[in-house]
Amino acid sequence: MTARVQEAQQLFANGLAHHRAGRHAAARQCYEAGLALLPGQPDASFLLGQLLFEIGEHASGEVRMRAVIAAHPAALNYRQGLAIQLFNAGRFGEARLIYEELLSSLPAGAAQEVIRREYALTLTRAGEVDAAIVQWQALTHGTTPDAWRQLARLYADTGRDDLALAAIDRQLARPLHAAASAAGVVNPVASAALVASARAGDWCTRADIHERQGEREAMLGDLLEAVALTPDDAALRGRLGLALLRAGLGDAAREQLDRAASLAPEEAAWHFNRGLAYAAAGLRETACAAYERALALAPEAPATLTNLANQYAALSRPGEATALYARALAADPEFAPAHFNLAMAQLDAGCRLDAAESLAAAAALDPENGLIAAHLLFQRLHLCRWDGLVELQQRVIRAIDENSADVPPFIVLSMPGTTPQLQRRCAENRSAALARGLASASVAEAPASAASARSPGQRLRVGYLSSDFKNHATAFLMIEMLDAHDRERFEVIGLSYGVDDGSAMRARVAASVERFVDLAGLPTREAVAQIAALQLDVLIDLKGYTEGNHSEWLQYRLAPVQINWLGYPGTLGAPWVDYLIADPVVAPLEHQWMFSERLLHLPASYQPNCRQRASAPPSTRAAEGLPEGALVLCSFNQTYKITPEIFAVWLDVLRQVPQSVLWLWASNPWAERELRRVAEAAGIAPARLVFAEGRAQAEHLARLPLADIALDTFPCNGHTTSSDALWAGVPVISLQGEAFAERVAASLLVAAGLPELVATSREAYRALILRVCTDADWRQSITARARALRVDSPLFDSVAFARRLESLLLDAHRQPLAAGSADRGR
Repeated sequence: MTARVQEAQQLFANGLAHHRAGRHAAARQCYEAGLALLPGQPDASFLLGQLLFEIGEHASGEVRMRAVIAAHPAALNYRQGLAIQLFNAGRFGEARLIYEELLSSLPAGAAQEVIRREYALTLTRAGEVDAAIVQWQALTHGTTPDAWRQLARLYADTGRDDLALAAIDRQLARPLHAAASAAGVVNPVASAALVASARAGDWCTRADIHERQGEREAMLGDLLEAVALTPDDAALRGRLGLALLRAGLGDAAREQLDRAASLAPEEAAWHFNRGLAYAAAGLRETACAAYERALALAPEAPATLTNLANQYAALSRPGEATALYARALAADPEFAPAHFNLAMAQLDAGCRLDAAESLAAAAALDPENGLIAAHLLFQRLHLCRWDGLVELQQRVIRAIDENSADVPPFIVLSMPGTTPQLQRRCAENRSAALARGLASASVAEAPASAASARSPGQRLRVGYLSSDFKNHATAFLMIEMLDAHDRERFEVIGLSYGVDDGSAMRARVAASVERFVDLAGLPTREAVAQIAALQLDVLIDLKGYTEGNHSEWLQYRLAPVQINWLGYPGTLGAPWVDYLIADPVVAPLEHQWMFSERLLHLPASYQPNCRQRASAPPSTRAAEGLPEGALVLCSFNQTYKITPEIFAVWLDVLRQVPQSVLWLWASNPWAERELRRVAEAAGIAPARLVFAEGRAQAEHLARLPLADIALDTFPCNGHTTSSDALWAGVPVISLQGEAFAERVAASLLVAAGLPELVATSREAYRALILRVCTDADWRQSITARARALRVDSPLFDSVAFARRLESLLLDAHRQPLAAGSADRGR
């Protein structure tokens, strides 16, 4: 061998070493110098062509490779090399043709199997799934270590999950060293880490399939197997942590996410996900710390800014929260969650108009989001800005039907077009979300209170749970009933998680029960532990899904009998609530299907009421801005209950009864302007709408008798508003529907002996109002009957009500419903 040849071969060897190490310039220099000494050397020429192709000089590289193939047509390795380069360049069709030529030229054996695998990969990347499956199936009969893996992925990608599972199980059944193929390791003694990583990937493929099938438990098992193989893989632990969080396994989720963050402390994503997990558990300070760390690593991440702001808002740090929402929107003005959560903060601050504008911005960015649509609809109802309500209503209904958003059930009660079916479905969606949240929470399982056998003479221990033991309608309704409880048969406990407003009513409630337990501000763990320790016989939730509730606490089964009553006019859709206290009018037994709870009927109205109420000296029409000779129609319901359809009926009455005026509650100035605008557009003088400012209860009761008639709202009736009017001697005209919230005023009117004031259609409602307005004798008659109610009506007999309620509670305690009982509503 000449020195020239030796020098050329050394240059070729050096070039190959540089090439493999990625030192392309040095490799090219060596290849070209060697070929200058030994022109036409085929291996070096082909390697130079490959190198040129790899560095982007496709044309010259391909020319050189094809020239070598043309000069050496029998050397199949050159064709294979060109096919590989074409594959890497995404030219799958050309690569396929070369592989097909090679397969037709090679006999069966190891060399053909290598080519077939590359051919199968080419078909896979080209999206020719069926052809690729044929090739991978053929390779499963040989020694190709990842054939089953590749088949599994193809089956999974095309929705053939059963075949995919069977294939991945075959892959997992192969010897462990075979798992290294996906990592590019072909040596059976490859490093343990790469082998484990490849096998972990197989378990992840299995997890993908099970996740898509909704097999959560199997998916978690797969991910646990993968983590056991690669315990230091932060991404895998993070995925497992999020899966555990979605499954409601909060403690385990936080453990995995903590580990992911410790393995990759500079990855903002893992700190962000830790924030999610700790926020779900109600551990807000720890969640803040996690989000703050994520924010230090990625300062302009809008999701992190928004989530941290949410935690600040929950911790009563509104200024910091608002500043972070602003930063999030500065970073990404089209980030809908920041607009939405800013709206929630603006509502807390009393800025309703700003909140509506933020919600509108969020809805424009995320038009199919049912949660955003529900809140925007509700604020527009508050503002009486009724444009777009139908479209928003349709979005909300879709979200409930698809369970794609946690729509607040309370909003659905007053939404135009609501139905009992929709309300129950929404409530059931909400309870399912609460159940997932319970499993994610950092709360030890509270011991279920066993149904205790009461010895003769032993008192029934009843707990009333609410945040409204203060100057609130609930307290005003039930205070006399609390006073009237038979203390020889009942031990009554008030469980309050609301703020102490320092009012006389707060003090009176506390004095009316034997024990008043203040749970305000306590973490869930402590609150439920305190309630469980009381060993209640009956727990009555007075809030339901109204604002600021903690109905989720009842999931811990804090009493053998748990009851939904008074605060929320509908079903909670929750399997942990046994009964709903109602009456034959508000929820007839034939309506049981509307409720997940079993109905318990009081013989008269379900609503307690006080006969003795503080009332200020009578007011005058002049003092209230009412015309002296006018017929005053009032509705002191909140404006979100005034729908366009009901308001149209009222305007029609004003049109037909010229001497009438409409006296409404001044809920907010924007609603006043809108209602006056709509009235004027309908030909009604805006001055005929008179708005009353909010007053203390005693002053409000003193002014109510200035009205001639009280008009009820629909689909959400007046509750305390209606009973207040009746106590003040003002007849109430109501429209009754199907759902509980649509029958509340009817319940009160029937109990008061005034069933003729209940209409069952909008036309009958209009006709009834017009009759009262135009028939002075009938109006005088029903007014006289209404004025006698507070003296002699059973509706305002709190002592009798307490006895009826106590009888109901004793019956429920004697025969508690078993969890999941078929006796529940269906």
